[in-house]
Amino acid sequence: MSNIKYVIFSDLHLGAENSILTNLVSNSVETDDTQASEVLIKMVACLRDVVSKNTDTQKPVLVLNGDIVELALTSTNKASMAFERFIELVMPADGEALFDKNVLYLSGNHDHNLWERSRNHYYIQYLETLKAGDYIEDEIHCTKLFNSEIIPATFLGALFHRYAHLQDVNVTTVYPSHALLSEDKQKCVIISHGHYVESIYSLMTSLRSKIFPDRVNPLVMEELENENYAWVDFFWSTLGRSGSVGKDINLIYDKLQDPAQVKILIKNIAESFTENIKNKVMGWVEEKLLQELLTLTLGRMASNERNEPEVVLTPDATNGLKQFIELYIANQIKQELNGYLPPNVSFVFGHTHKPYQQMYTYEGYANPVKVYNSGGWVVDTMKMQPLHGGSVILIDEHLDVLALQMYREGKLTVTVEDLKDTFEKNCPFYEHISSVINMQAEPWVSFSATVAKEIEQRYQNLAQIAQSGN
Repeated sequence: MSNIKYVIFSDLHLGAENSILTNLVSNSVETDDTQASEVLIKMVACLRDVVSKNTDTQKPVLVLNGDIVELALTSTNKASMAFERFIELVMPADGEALFDKNVLYLSGNHDHNLWERSRNHYYIQYLETLKAGDYIEDEIHCTKLFNSEIIPATFLGALFHRYAHLQDVNVTTVYPSHALLSEDKQKCVIISHGHYVESIYSLMTSLRSKIFPDRVNPLVMEELENENYAWVDFFWSTLGRSGSVGKDINLIYDKLQDPAQVKILIKNIAESFTENIKNKVMGWVEEKLLQELLTLTLGRMASNERNEPEVVLTPDATNGLKQFIELYIANQIKQELNGYLPPNVSFVFGHTHKPYQQMYTYEGYANPVKVYNSGGWVVDTMKMQPLHGGSVILIDEHLDVLALQMYREGKLTVTVEDLKDTFEKNCPFYEHISSVINMQAEPWVSFSATVAKEIEQRYQNLAQIAQSGN
């Protein structure tokens, strides 16, 4: 019998007004983070239903795979309260905990700052172990895939520990990837938020290569993150919380959905920065140069994965995923396993907000890699995007992986998805989960109905926000 051992969430964006897991004030675009949203309540009820079918007593490990709390588009206190509503549902004071007391957290781009806080705290603790005059090692930017450093997720851990009954919960952070390995080393599951599959997140590496074309590009994840962490942290995880400026940054994020608005935005920014230059020729030159730089940054953000509705992965992200798995992941696995690369590898990521699963043939891997994307729980546009939606990734004790696709904007019913049609015709885990869920009964039926209502509300809210910002 297959039992659920890991439950993976990504892209909850708790606290963001466009997340359907964030509670809104009735008939308003404002959030009310003192209450759990109806979608969040019913989603947890669905998980309780499926996890209750486990035949052993060991509770699944909760894996939070990035962009869990929204630190780019809302304030810290709102994101914190929205996350606490999640805690109260999955580990209630007056009921049975859904998950094990050991929680694993990986930062994404929108909550990257939480990794920065944790690793800085970890480094300070390291310094306190040294005597004056001892050699000081450099700080780390990435953790190991296997047997990773034990780094407390200080921020999220503090939120758990605000509850008297959760004092023994341990929230550990790893970044940017984590690996599960079977005892016989034949199966390996890699978990990563996945923002580095988009080239915009390695912008500093790209700019440096343009300025110094003879330099060698990063070959390992530590080097890539070291070059780009400040950029990722600044724009996606810090700037949106910068007081009144942050509110305008949020408006910029909203405008990035519309290519026409992006062009206007770039033009306005360039003009405002150069309008006081007295020399008209120099002013014109600097304005054009600034427009080129903004087009390279803001313009590329506007064409990111979430704004490409026709495909699950754009060519840019397809190439980025290939490089991430073939180069950074493969090099790290082989470095930590003495040159060995397990024959059966699965890769779980989120970030794109478009759930899907597909086999990819990658150089250096003995078999096709099974790739699962967990999608996201936010409404990014003002009209339906059929490929957008959210999945919960489930992993059993044999490291078999499947996706519990909770919804797509174009398909609101819950489905169980894996790669059995192309790889394993009779996956026991898939057969078990498919057989124990009755999609025509509660809480599954009311979950889908509530999702439909909340998605429609977010379409209307986004239209209202865009109108008010013009």
